[in-house]
Amino acid sequence: MPQPLPDPADPPPSTIRWHARGGSAEVELLDHVAQEHLEAAAHEVVALAEELRPQGISLHIAADHPAHDLDPRPEAVADAAGFTERRDLLQMRRPLPVEADHPERSSAPDIVTRAFVPGADDDAWIRVNNRSFAGHPDQGAEDAGTLAARMAEPWFDAAGFLVADEPDGSAAAGEMSGFCWTKVHPAEPGGDEALGEIYVIGVDPRHRGEGLGPAFVLAGLDHLAAGDIATAVLFVDATNEPARRLYDRLGFTVHRRRRLYTQPPAAEPATEAR
Repeated sequence: MPQPLPDPADPPPSTIRWHARGGSAEVELLDHVAQEHLEAAAHEVVALAEELRPQGISLHIAADHPAHDLDPRPEAVADAAGFTERRDLLQMRRPLPVEADHPERSSAPDIVTRAFVPGADDDAWIRVNNRSFAGHPDQGAEDAGTLAARMAEPWFDAAGFLVADEPDGSAAAGEMSGFCWTKVHPAEPGGDEALGEIYVIGVDPRHRGEGLGPAFVLAGLDHLAAGDIATAVLFVDATNEPARRLYDRLGFTVHRRRRLYTQPPAAEPATEAR
């Protein structure tokens, strides 16, 4: 159990920044924070977590690192603040377009995709998404409100939200077999070029084992390339070996690593036996 943190002496004006979406918030250590101010940062994180908890918002410490060079400061803050559960997300990239003779093209089944239609497609997408990600901590509980919030984001473009319908006359008619949601990150002055993200990909469990996953990723990559995007990016959990193998086959390589630290769930209060 972490020890109570003393009030830091002479802290800097601020050591962290944070943002929230829905019931989750991420806090990051500011770049300038020196070793002697890590205790102050941990103190700020604990105070923020206590402020957000009554609102039902869980707090995560997020740290972005180059692929093979981890900054030890965020982990030191996480340990001091009691954020001991860790999750690694890999940012992977590859150049576009995907080669016409890429081996995955010949092995992936043919699919027909179309653009998502806001309003008309909401319910069908929520159903297929929640079936695809059942039990997933971040993606498996979408509803009308969370979908509407994403569609209200300035980056949302329905043309890059590709879905595939189940065939008319089939037992699943009116449902979707899967989707590939893409997202474009504009170029940053003095920073990254424009990037095309494979934001979310999902396949209905009815089609597990049919190879639709690679087909949807390729559809998304081809859509991004048609929009003159030269580099694709995606994020994958480091422990998701099947997805990592697919992305390796498609030519993605690890570019950066995002490490998330979370507080363990509070222990239930002990009750006396009767």
